[in-house]
Amino acid sequence: MRAQRQSVAKHVAERLFAAEEAIDIAAARIAELNAALPLARLDARLSAMIGQDAIQSSASAMLLVAETREKIVITHANLKHASDAMGLPETSYGDLLKVATAGSRPEGQHLRAV
Repeated sequence: MRAQRQSVAKHVAERLFAAEEAIDIAAARIAELNAALPLARLDARLSAMIGQDAIQSSASAMLLVAETREKIVITHANLKHASDAMGLPETSYGDLLKVATAGSRPEGQHLRAV
């Protein structure tokens, strides 16, 4: 049963990491678009009124992606709590740097050997 739970948890973690990556890529691409729109207007020597709706909607899309990213980060934390509640050990996937939490460092220890 434990092996099955670990397998299921690994599958969910893979989907979570894929979603996190997709959201970050979307945020980067929308940011590129947001940078390109006003520069394109300047290069084409157009009035600022032309394309304002596109700039506004693209900026709104960036806000939505930021909100979506926040929700997926919360989902990540919730899944971590669920994993802890099931007694599954934390498993590192890849070389991603984890954020240190208050409980992950012994109290009073500020330096560590590397």
